Amino acid sequence: MCHKRLNMTKSKNTTVFVILSLLCFMVGVHAKDTINFAPLPMKNATKNIQDFVPINSYLKQKLNININYVYKNNYQDILDSFVNGDIDIAYLGPLPLVSLHQKYPYLKPIITFNQKNGSEKYRCVLTKFKKDKFDITKRFKVALTQPLSTCGYFMTQKLLKDNFGVELKNQYYDYTMSHSNAILGSLSGEFLIAGAKDSIAKKYNSIGIEIIAQSEYLPGFTLVANTKTLTFKQITQIQDILLDIPSKVYKSWKGISSKGFVKASINDYDVIDVDFKKIPLKGNMK
Repeated sequence: MCHKRLNMTKSKNTTVFVILSLLCFMVGVHAKDTINFAPLPMKNATKNIQDFVPINSYLKQKLNININYVYKNNYQDILDSFVNGDIDIAYLGPLPLVSLHQKYPYLKPIITFNQKNGSEKYRCVLTKFKKDKFDITKRFKVALTQPLSTCGYFMTQKLLKDNFGVELKNQYYDYTMSHSNAILGSLSGEFLIAGAKDSIAKKYNSIGIEIIAQSEYLPGFTLVANTKTLTFKQITQIQDILLDIPSKVYKSWKGISSKGFVKASINDYDVIDVDFKKIPLKGNMK
């Protein structure tokens, strides 16, 4: 059946092939008793894992499964491991999710995390130390997160261009590998400007970091399941359990889970229009 359907008309061929491929692979997938989970390295490793302890403990209790943390420092390594079948669920921002989906159709967004403002959407921002002068007539140093980070080169370039008429490619820039590292780089004086997620940047307001530009609202951070390694039933169970968590339970948790979740859809990320070939993989500082 899977092979015969490949003879459909050209206009329907791609869609039908993807659907049938998913079905063919899922037939051979067995329910797992250990799920490999990878969070994006937005903070240091300890804090990243702490953010997910409540939600993962809840899933373990409800489904009687084990959750194995897979921690990687590089966004691309997470995506590669997802494709290789070494990661069953990943916590992804919009840009890495779009990048993964372009190359690998076997994924399903499960839930999107609400932010402190009560919405699942968030902003990217530009920050600097309050006492530093920002002279756009001179070349300056910019701290970025990672190449595949939404608030990295992609949004930092847009914010500099739209708000200050400055091209990022004409400045000095380097990747610091996390949002916190980027902000701390501007605080220490190593960089003048940093690009980061709004909620992380606001945590540093009290020590002199200020936001000088912010993006429009972007689709949120999402748990994405690997349909090649998890069964449809298992994915549905996980999604239903998380969406049914009583508010009094998740409000008692600390970290990113404390504001609750909404059901995620791959269509939410259609607004992310990016040419990945234009995002440099390395900085230009020596």
